[in-house]
Amino acid sequence: MFKGVSPVLIFEVIAVVLAALSAMITAAKKNLDFVGTYALAVVTAFGGGTIRDVLLDRRPFFWVSRWEHLIIIFALCIPFVYSKRVHDFSRRLVARGELVDALGLGFFSVVGVTMALELRLPSAVAVLMGVVTATGGGIMRDLLVNEIPVVFRHGTTLYTTSAFAGAVVFILLEKIYSPLAVIASVSVAVGSRLYSVWSGTTLPRPHWMATGAHRIPTGEHKTRKERNKPTKNGE
Repeated sequence: MFKGVSPVLIFEVIAVVLAALSAMITAAKKNLDFVGTYALAVVTAFGGGTIRDVLLDRRPFFWVSRWEHLIIIFALCIPFVYSKRVHDFSRRLVARGELVDALGLGFFSVVGVTMALELRLPSAVAVLMGVVTATGGGIMRDLLVNEIPVVFRHGTTLYTTSAFAGAVVFILLEKIYSPLAVIASVSVAVGSRLYSVWSGTTLPRPHWMATGAHRIPTGEHKTRKERNKPTKNGE
């Protein structure tokens, strides 16, 4: 119907918009201005796809060939930051931030897997590309706001695991040419992500956290030179 419009492009646009909205919600929580909000949205929306394109040696990068994404995000940022009505709506949207984030996770996973399969790469590599595409932008977002990326923190809800599950489902259904591959993949990724958020499900605790096998250095530990250094009272 529309020349040059493929299913991958549609999924990509949806994922970019959802990832940008997720970043805008984070920017609002961090009290960033317009520049900060736009920068965070762009990095989050394009980060995972850029890493994927580098690994797959795809040029130009997807956001260069589809520069309209930059305009779309810019157009979304203006009312998000400056319109009181949209701001009030965004405050309600914050409560649904996990849903927005989960949807972006699911669609980005599908895009990454699809691009890898189009290059006839092994299924294991395709799954990895799906996970990288889905989580790379979120990692960059967290680093920019000076936080340990959520995908690396123990005790956080299933994020990478959800993207992995969605990618695997897509691969399995694609092998049997199922028309429900995309719907099932996104549903699994979003469903597992939201279930983990609502139930508090996380990956099992690493054994060193339970046993204290690896102590975290603190300011209380002094070097031998510092311990032997005399104080003002000669003690």
